[in-house]
Amino acid sequence: MSIGQSDQLPGASGTIFFSRTYDEALRLVVEAREYLLGPGRIAVRDLSGEGSFCYATESLRLTTRLTESMSWLMFQRAVLEGEISPEEGQADQCHLQFQNTCLPEKEYSDMTLLPTGLMSLLDRSESLYVRIARLDQQSIDAYSLSSQ
Repeated sequence: MSIGQSDQLPGASGTIFFSRTYDEALRLVVEAREYLLGPGRIAVRDLSGEGSFCYATESLRLTTRLTESMSWLMFQRAVLEGEISPEEGQADQCHLQFQNTCLPEKEYSDMTLLPTGLMSLLDRSESLYVRIARLDQQSIDAYSLSSQ
């Protein structure tokens, strides 16, 4: 049974929320790949030099967000399925690593230069990443409290 079809992971206390978030992230990864290899590759040809630079920068931010999100979700899934212990799941490499890149304090490029397809992916990946960053911080806080 796939994770998206299950309301509860084996050994977990119930995580339909996790399954939906995992499935959402996976769909977004596939959609981003298809966009960047297809319509995005075509759209970037029509951009100015500044627009091409902005496209390159933001497509890297998109892939970093999605990679970070999937990595975090895979570690959480491993904890829920008992593949790694909760203590192992709190190792530094199990947490988000590149928040300064994924959620910069200011925009460095003129987003109006970007194709709408990339803008949509950027908006949705940022929303997902913000939720995962919040969950990551909550897991750090909860673990800190439980180990005191």
